[in-house]
Amino acid sequence: MMRGGDKAAFGVLFDRYYDLLHTFARHIIKDASVAEDIIQNVFVKMWMRKEQVNPELSVRNYLLVATRNELFDYMRLRYNMLRSDINDAMLDVADGDTDVYDYVDVRERVGFIDSVMRSMPDKRREIFAMRYDRNMTNAEIARVLNLSIRTVEKHVDLAIKQIRKTISVVMLFFVLFS
Repeated sequence: MMRGGDKAAFGVLFDRYYDLLHTFARHIIKDASVAEDIIQNVFVKMWMRKEQVNPELSVRNYLLVATRNELFDYMRLRYNMLRSDINDAMLDVADGDTDVYDYVDVRERVGFIDSVMRSMPDKRREIFAMRYDRNMTNAEIARVLNLSIRTVEKHVDLAIKQIRKTISVVMLFFVLFS
C-alpha cells in the first residue's frame, strides 16, 4: 500500500512503530528530543524510499535496522563533540559552575562508546581514535603509523562494524525484553 504513496498506510505504520523505535533510540542515546529527531529521520527516509521498500519483508525489522543505522551515524558524528563536552563538564564541575548530574549524563554517553573502544584490539582502537577523535585522514594515519592506507581503512571498517554489532546486540536485548 505504501508503495503507491498511500499516506494513510504510512500513518498507520508511523503510529504502530513510533513508540517502539523512540524508546529504543532514547535507551541508547539518553536524549528524548534527539531520539525523536532520529526516528523522524527514519520515517522520512522510509517515505522517500517507499518505492524501494520490499512489502514482503518485515517492516518492523526494516525500521529497527534503519533506526540502528541512524543511531550509529549520530554517535559517529557526536563522538568528537562528546569528548569535548566531557572536558568542558569536568572543568565546570571543578569550578562549581554546573550540576554533577549534567556531567554524569554526558559521561554515560561517552562511556558507551569508550566501552566498545576498550574491547577493540590496541591497533584498531588507536587508528579509530586518530580517525574520529583527532580528525586525521586515512592517509595521515598511514603515514604516522607507517602502515598502508588499505590497512588503515580495514581497521576503521572493522571498528565501525564492531560498534554496529554492539548496537545491534543492545537492540536485540531491547526488543526481546521490552
